[in-house]
This record gives sequence, structure tokens and C-alpha cells, in this order.
Amino acid sequence: MNQRFLVLRSPLFFMAAFLLASVQSASLEFQPRTLVYKDSERTYYLALPQDFEPTKSYWPLVVVHGGGGNAQNNSKAIAMRRIADEMDLDAIVIAPEFITEDKQVSRFPNLGEGEFLKAVLMDVRKEFNLHDKILLNGYSMGGQFSHRFALRNPGMVQACATFAAGTWTTPDGRLLIEQYGVVKDPNTFLSDHENAKKIPERLADLFDKRTAQVAGLPAAKGAEKVPFLVMCGALDTRHEIAVQFAESLRDSGFKVETEWPITPHGSRSEEYSAEFEKYPEHAIRFFKKHTGGNE
Repeated sequence: MNQRFLVLRSPLFFMAAFLLASVQSASLEFQPRTLVYKDSERTYYLALPQDFEPTKSYWPLVVVHGGGGNAQNNSKAIAMRRIADEMDLDAIVIAPEFITEDKQVSRFPNLGEGEFLKAVLMDVRKEFNLHDKILLNGYSMGGQFSHRFALRNPGMVQACATFAAGTWTTPDGRLLIEQYGVVKDPNTFLSDHENAKKIPERLADLFDKRTAQVAGLPAAKGAEKVPFLVMCGALDTRHEIAVQFAESLRDSGFKVETEWPITPHGSRSEEYSAEFEKYPEHAIRFFKKHTGGNE
């Protein structure tokens, strides 16, 4: 009798299991959201934890896409959502869709996209209970945005994990450029278009008046309270300036952690897949450590 009862129940049991799995799977998917910002409709994406509870407070984990991608196909954000669930980091992952036609506004938050991120966060807070400060991450161009936003807006950032940027601005206002090195006076350097011949061609668009005025902005007061995780592939042409940026943080009194996976820049080759997995893994452990977790 009991066996028969269990057999009769089994279709319902498996249906319930299927529905539960569907809900959990849906939480890993990024939901597109729109808001009106400066008279234009803009998009960002959001992914909730698997065990989301409406009354619970969550960390807003912002993952900024690189220059060759967008928020919708941001593989780094997808990996962060998955690993945050695996490591029990209570976070809502937010992936803002930045302007890619004008790379400068995404590289340098003060040129526009920093304010857009603030608008996104205000929009998310209307619906969800979030902690006051954000966890901030970005790779490549996202790394350029994330470290500069953290240095200029330290009161908003709990911790920053910034990866493989093509340029960095040090806390004291120097500019580090991939395959070139240190620029002590960014305003003067970027105001002279002849200097464009000295750096990689794909970075030549740095040379405009807007960029020259903001590339050397020093860290805001209190920025040294924001802990940083700096990562870059040991095979990446950007590795040297990543090391220099981490050293500049230490010299300025910041708490800094570093990791150097064996990766080139942005490769999707299976050969490096295990090494690329280290980026989100180290980031989530770092964020847990600086949000009261045990990692």
C-alpha cells in the first residue's frame, strides 16, 4: 500500500522538483530592466540569488562589462552570479549596460557613466533591500571604470575587485598605459596628439580634451578605506601596469590583494578556461571576506 502510494505520488513529486529547479534556473538568468536617464531609455540587467528572500538585505554586486561586450552577454557577470550562490554570498548581481560607441565615458566614470550607475542603483533600491555600499567588479574596460569609480566615490564602495585594465589611474593621479608605462602628467600628455604614436593604436582615442582633464584625477578623501583585489593574466600585455597599480595602492596605504592567473587577455580558448575561472572565484572570496564572511 505504501509503495503504491509512493508510486502514485511520484509524478507530482518530480513535477514539484522540476518547478523548483526552474525557479532556481531563472534566478541565474539576467532580467533586463529599463530606466529613463537624461531623456533616454537605458538598460541594465539583474540576477537574484537562488534562495532570494524579499525581506532580506543583499549586497549590490555591480559587474561592469568590457569594451567588446555588453551587459547582456557579460560572461563575467554570469560567472559571478553562479559562484556567489555556490559560496553563499548574499548579493544581487547588477550588470549596467554602458555606452560603447564612446569608450571614454565608460573608461572614465566622471565623463558620464558614473552618474548612470548611480541612477541604476537608485532604481534597484526601489524594489529590493540593499546594503548602503556596493561590491564593484570589472574586467578590461570594466576594470578601467571600476577602479576609478571606487577611488572617486569611496563612500559608495565596500570593496573593489578590478581586473586587466588597459589603463589605470593611481591614487596620486598618475596614468598607467598598457605597453607604455607611467604618465606623470596625464593632462599634458593626452593634450598632445603626437604622443598617440607611443601607445597601442587601439588606445589612441584617449587623446581628447575630455579625457585629458579627468585621466589624472587623484583619489578622493577616504579612498584608502576601500580594499582592492587586483588581478591580471600573467600572459596579458597589461600585466606590468596591473602590478604597478597594485604597488601604487600599497604605497598610498590601501589594503590590496593580488592574483596573477596564467591567462592572456580575454581568451575564450579551452586551454585557459580553468585559469579564467579564478577571476570570479577569487573575487567572490574577496567580497565575502570584506562583507563579514568567512572566506
